[in-house]
Parts: sequence; structure tokens; C-alpha cells
Amino acid sequence: MVATRWHRGRRAVTVAGVFAIGAMAAMGLRGNAGQTETTTPPIQPPAQALDMQSAFEQVAAKLRPSVVFIRSRQANNAPAGLRRGSDNGDNGDNNPFGFNFPGFPGFPPNGRQMPNMPGFQHRAYASGSGVIVRSDGYILTNDHVVNGADKVTVRLQDGREYTGQVKPDFRGDLALIKIDATGLPAAEMADSDGIKIGQWAIAFGSPFGLNDTMTVGVVSALHRETTIGDGTDQRFYPSLVQTDASINPGNSGGPLVDIYGRVVGINVAIESPSGGNVGIGFAIPSNTAKYVMNQLITKGTVTRGFLGLAPKTLSYDEQQQYGVKTGALVMSVYDDTPVAKAGFQVADVIVRYDNKPVTDDAQLRDMVAQTQPGTTVPVVVKRGNAETTLNVTVGTAPAAQVAQNNAAPARADARTKLGVSVADANDPQVRQQLGLKGNVTQGAVVVEVVPGSPASDAGLQPGDIIQRLDGKAVTGSTQLSEIARGLKAEGTVSAVVRRGNQTILVDIPLD
Repeated sequence: MVATRWHRGRRAVTVAGVFAIGAMAAMGLRGNAGQTETTTPPIQPPAQALDMQSAFEQVAAKLRPSVVFIRSRQANNAPAGLRRGSDNGDNGDNNPFGFNFPGFPGFPPNGRQMPNMPGFQHRAYASGSGVIVRSDGYILTNDHVVNGADKVTVRLQDGREYTGQVKPDFRGDLALIKIDATGLPAAEMADSDGIKIGQWAIAFGSPFGLNDTMTVGVVSALHRETTIGDGTDQRFYPSLVQTDASINPGNSGGPLVDIYGRVVGINVAIESPSGGNVGIGFAIPSNTAKYVMNQLITKGTVTRGFLGLAPKTLSYDEQQQYGVKTGALVMSVYDDTPVAKAGFQVADVIVRYDNKPVTDDAQLRDMVAQTQPGTTVPVVVKRGNAETTLNVTVGTAPAAQVAQNNAAPARADARTKLGVSVADANDPQVRQQLGLKGNVTQGAVVVEVVPGSPASDAGLQPGDIIQRLDGKAVTGSTQLSEIARGLKAEGTVSAVVRRGNQTILVDIPLD
């Protein structure tokens, strides 16, 4: 991906610009003053066009009251020179959109960091969108819109403002805000499993702080998988809805709806070289949002199911090899996990889960995540020439993101170029799950090796810690990704690898 960005908006229109726009509008009105008012339109559009316009008008009338503007405030004790976006030394109070939050399009720090500059408390602000999901004051948005905030303000379409209480879900990048209000116009949530490519998609929100904005497009693709962010701010999105409806910074947390006015997704990200819309936006499917929302309402936290394997969507060649057209190929099985205890094996192809067909790894991840831990589920796998049913008792997913069934391989570049999925070697949960011992914590630990890949040909194994690649030090998964991105598509690259109690040099063929 070129650049994937979260959407907390930053409105760049100044007061002077607003007045200029007003003056232009006034001039336009004076210019039309001498025209004769007519009651008959100059043209009569086809009935189909009028019907389509009427449909969009109905969607707007239904959804606009359910969409809210969200402003979050974060207290900080960083030195003044490290503040982001604070104009004229005003602590950002006069520039309220999208400051100091991870993933927002980069604005350079204001001022210069001076030696020994004392820290003091200041405030940073971010803005985004949300959608009312229950009439008694529950609002759904993205976690990255409100993450770390000490105050969240919700403004309804009618202008009323409330201070909200936040229940976050970092892993799913969703958050539930509760405000003290009743009788609110709640939007209807659709069944996102029924979404089809090509159907109308309508986005609502506050791009660049422009409240009450509606844009129209289509569903461009389904089951998009991506990782956004770095380090502790990294999030894995296993299955996103892609749309060309215009989504910009500030649309985050707003609804993506169908032509019936039902919410099919929560706007979350765009792919863009500039930070603005280029026709590629993403939304979290409504079924995922409903699952998270219901758990946050009832329990305050989200519990996800866990198997302990790494699945992969079958390529065309693998479909021929394993004799199936759909399913999820088991790439690795982790010891002492539910699937290990149930007898799953690497190279099994999961074709049915809990009596439902499995089309790809994204669908399997969703089904597993939404299974209540402790539930025993029948899973049908294709093994060799026969199908076998394995009964697995679903476990509880770790709270942190690690490279297993509901978390991302740390970096797509490393997977694409080398054929490995990696995580930070100092991640305690990863170390525990891979059984890593010793005091080596710098580097990128291999959690999955793709069969037939360069890494596989070089003999790399899960648990290996890559400390140097192409002569460059590797401090973690992010660093490995950056180095792998710059590798040529041919030749051999050397890696220094820590394996058990020895350090070895490995030559990885790239062609």
C-alpha cells in the first residue's frame, strides 16, 4: 500500500476564507436578482434519474440525524517543541483538528526542541465522526478517534453537545461512546455478509471538520487485509470493505451505508499518497462492529475466540494441489493451543467451520473471533484425499496483537520479499507462545515461514530471531520491513540469525 491513513480531520479553512466565501456567495445572489423566477425546470430528467435522486435524498434524510461529530481532547506533558499543530503557541486550542494522534497525516512539530526544555501540560485535539447505534445514547466510532483522550465531546446534528464516556476496543479499532441522552435516532445495522461488489455505498461524516457530509460510490472490493501503524500503535485489519465513496480525514468512525439506509460498515482508513481521497477507502464490516458493540455494552470489554494457527487463502496452484476451490490453508500450528490439542496439522485445508463453509482466511478469522471461548466447534479439514472432522474447543485470544489467528503477520513487505511473518522479538506473549528462551530481545522473530518461499529455501524456522539483514541491524519487525522493502528482486541477501544458543549466518536466495 502506498500510504494508509486513519481519518481524523484537520480543517484548513481560515476565518478569512469563510468571509471570502460568504462575499462570493453574496455577489452571486446579486447577479441573479434581475432574473425572472420560473416554476418549470429547464429540462425534464428521465424518470430513472429522478428515482435515483429521490433514493439518495431518502438515505440522507434517514441517516443525517444519526451521524455525529466527535472531538477528543488529550492532555500531554511533552515539551512544547514536540507539540503537533499548535499554532502561535496556543496549545492547539484554536486549531482543533487531528493533533498528536497516531496515524493522522503528518504535520511537522511546531517550533524547535531546546536542550533541557521542561515539560508542561498542554492539550491536543482530534476530531472524527460517529453513528448513533442505540436510542439511549450509544454511539459507535473508531478507537483511533478517541484513543488516549481525557475528554470526548459529541455534537449531534441538531447542535446539542454532550460529554461522552468511552469504552474502547483497540484491537478492532472500534469504540463505544455513551452520552446522557434518550430518544436519539439510531441507525439500522445491516448484515455485512450480504454485501456485494458493485452495490451502492454512501459515506457520512465530517471530512476535514466539514460536518454533515455525504458522499456516494460503490462497494469496490471485499475482504481487504492490511496492517496500519507501527510498534504499540500497530493494528491489523483482517477483513475490510473497500469503497470509492469519497472518504477523507475526519470521516473516521462515520457510517458507510447501503441504498436502503442501513449501515454496512464503519469508515476507518484510506489509501493515499497525499492524505486525501483518491477513491480507495475502507470500512470495518457492520457484523464485526455489531459483535464488538454488543460486547462493549454488555461486558465493557471484547473477548475473541482463538485457535492457535496461521491460516492462508488458497492460491490457484494450491487449489489444484489440495483438490479444493475454497478454504483456508493451515500454514502453522502452535504448540499447546486449541488446534494442537484437537489434532490439526500443517497443510490441512479448513473447508467448514461450525457447519458453515469457509471461503478464505479472512472469513475464517472472523468466524473464530466471533466464537465464544469455551465453545466446542466441529471443523472439517481436507487432509490428503479425505475430509476429516476435528472438534476444537475455542480458546481466548491474547489481548495483545501477535502473529496468530487474529493478528497480522507483522509486515507485508517481509512476507512478500522473504516469505516470513515476523513479530518484535521483545514481545512477551510472542516469546511465550514460541517458547523463546535467553536474553536476546533485539530483532524480528520469525513466527511463520511460507512453504516454497526464499526464507523456506534458506532453512529459516519459526523462533529464529533475525538480528541483521543485508548488513543492516534489525531492531524489530518494523525495521525488518523497511529493509526488506529496499531489497532487489534477485540475487542473495545475507541474514544474521539467532537460533537457540547459537548465532548463524543464513544466505537467502531472492530469485
